Formats: sequence, C-alpha cells, structure tokens
Amino acid sequence: MPVMQSPPGPRTVIDGREYLYFGGTAYLGLQRHPEVIRAACEAAERYGIGSATSRTGYGDTPPTLDVERQAACFLGAEAALYFASGYQGGHILVSAGRGLFDAVFVDELSHYCVLEAARLSGLPFFPFQHADPEDLRAALGANLKPGQRPLVMSDGVFSALGHIAPVAEYCRVLRHYAGAALVIDDAHGIGVLGEHGRGTTEHSGMPDPINLGLSADEFSEPPALLVYGTCSKALGGFGGIIPGSQRFIAQLKQTHYYAGASAPPVPAAAATGRALEILQADPAIRLRLHENVRAARAGLRRLGLTVDDSPVPIVCLRIGSADRMRRIHEELLDRGILVPYMAAYSGLGPEGALRLAVFADHSGEMIEQLLDALARLL
Repeated sequence: MPVMQSPPGPRTVIDGREYLYFGGTAYLGLQRHPEVIRAACEAAERYGIGSATSRTGYGDTPPTLDVERQAACFLGAEAALYFASGYQGGHILVSAGRGLFDAVFVDELSHYCVLEAARLSGLPFFPFQHADPEDLRAALGANLKPGQRPLVMSDGVFSALGHIAPVAEYCRVLRHYAGAALVIDDAHGIGVLGEHGRGTTEHSGMPDPINLGLSADEFSEPPALLVYGTCSKALGGFGGIIPGSQRFIAQLKQTHYYAGASAPPVPAAAATGRALEILQADPAIRLRLHENVRAARAGLRRLGLTVDDSPVPIVCLRIGSADRMRRIHEELLDRGILVPYMAAYSGLGPEGALRLAVFADHSGEMIEQLLDALARLL
C-alpha cells in the first residue's frame, strides 16, 4: 500500500516522490497549517497524548471542551458533542433514538458507516434509490403502517460521487409522517457547503437550528433534522462532531457510544480547535476553495467530460472502462500528478472511478497543469 510521507496538500510526498496531489479530503488545507500543527505539539507537551479514560471518567481536557465550543459557534448551535471518530456519528444518533422509530430507510449508495448504523438499529431496513425523493415516498408508503415513525438516513455529500442529497425534498416527503426523523452524515459537507460553511442543510436552505431532539415535542413539525460530521476532512483536525441544543447534546451523552468511549487524543483535539478558530477568522479560505472548484469543473467540461456545476470539491470521473481509468491514473503518476483511481468504494459501480479532489490551496497553475495532462491522455 502507498505510504504518505508528508502532510496532505497540493504537493504531497508518497513513497518518496512528491506529487501534485488531487486526492483525499484536505479540502481547506488546514491539516498542514503551521498554527494547527503548533497547537498539537504544545498540547502534547502540556497534557500528554491522551487522558487514558473516558470523558465521563475524568477524561475531559481543555482542548476537548474547546472543540465543542468552537464547533457550536461555527455551526450556529447552542452546544456540540465531540467524539473520537466521525464514523460513530450515525451510531450515536441511532442509539439515542432507540425505541422511537418503527423502520429505517437508507439511500442505497450511502457510506458504509451509515448503512452499518442503520442495520445495527435492529429495525426493519429498507434501501431506496439514490438521491430519489419519489422512491423514498414509495418505500415509505409500501412499508409503513398508519402511525408508524420512519427514520431516514443518507450522506449529505456522497464521498466518492460528490452528489449532494436532496435534503429539502426529503423533508417535504417526511412532513406527512408524525415523529419522522432525517439523519444526515455530513462528513464532506461541513466546512465546505453553505454561506457560512455549515454544510448540506445550509446549502439546501433548511432553517436553523438542527439537532433539536428526537421526541415529537422537541420540534415544531416533522421531520426531526439530525446532522453529524467529521473534523478530519475540511475542518482539518480529527474526530466526530454533532452540534445541537443543550438539551439534545445532554441526551446524546447518555448513550453508551459516548459514555464508554475513550476521549479523542488531546493533541488532535487541540489541533481541531485551532483549525476551527482559523476557519472562523478567515472565511476567505472557503471562498478560495469555491473558486478553485469552479475553475476545475469548468476546465473538465472544456475537455468534453460530463461534469456538473456543483460547489462540491469532489469530482467523480468515469472515463470508459476500468482498464482505461487505471491507465490514465498511472500515466498521470508518471507525470507527477496523483488523481486516485478507486476500484471499489461506497456508491461506485463495478468499473470504479477516478476521484478528483480540489483544495483551497491548489493554485490556478496547478489546476491548469492537471487539465493539460488530462487533455493529452483523453
């Protein structure tokens, strides 16, 4: 397996060679920001690597609590829950809602963690067609009895495809089901989409706040809109985050996924908090990302590729057969450019795809270098 030997960025060292890098999820370039790295180093010296206990067993540290304050501020919430891995977010929300729902409905191309959390709920499980509100409507009508409460789960931004879930349309479908809830894994949306970077729900025009609660008396009309994300992608740090009301966050802290889990590593928490501070102080970082995404997508369309006009920094390129895409990937490597070929991943078909990721700190010249290389290979 390839080994990354530098921080992820526009130029990244892998297996001893520096590449112009268009892979991964370091969309805003915060993972290698000197202040973020310095915060981690200082926290390691002051607090050690970790608290060696759960957060309920004296495991809270100042950096851990700071992440929750910073994330709540950034996401426009009263409070936030910080935990060790964004992969757990759906598990935490499903655990908190245990006994409140009668069936779970999941976008068929959702990330593995969403599908896993849905199945671990123990509820009857029904997939619906990808990003299709009408198929969701049909699945609800065919599988629910009058008065039953559905739990619907989906990615916000699909990690390999780059598609944005039609959140507003799902909410319109679910308004007819009292006590319904919609859970969104916004790992690739938070920090990227929306006027303030609050993710897919903001981009979709959904009103704040989100994550008010799960019981019907905690929100004015269905569905309850529940969102979780990760700090390890656009936010430049590590761990998972759920913003919400004070009451709802206190409820989540009663789940075994939180109470029995180790606290996130303290240096990682300190880095995450500093990255959130930087992002709030300098919204131009997100604006640079959006400009680069527009330039890259427009350039790919000029090459004759089918690429939509989306603000998502993930571009899924399906160019012929698996063999052809592997060959393009390898020939780009020979030119010192890395665009990963994904043979298999959540949401991809049997041919796989080239998954191109755009960063805020790619220069215009870097994007043109990629486009020029692709033009010679297509």
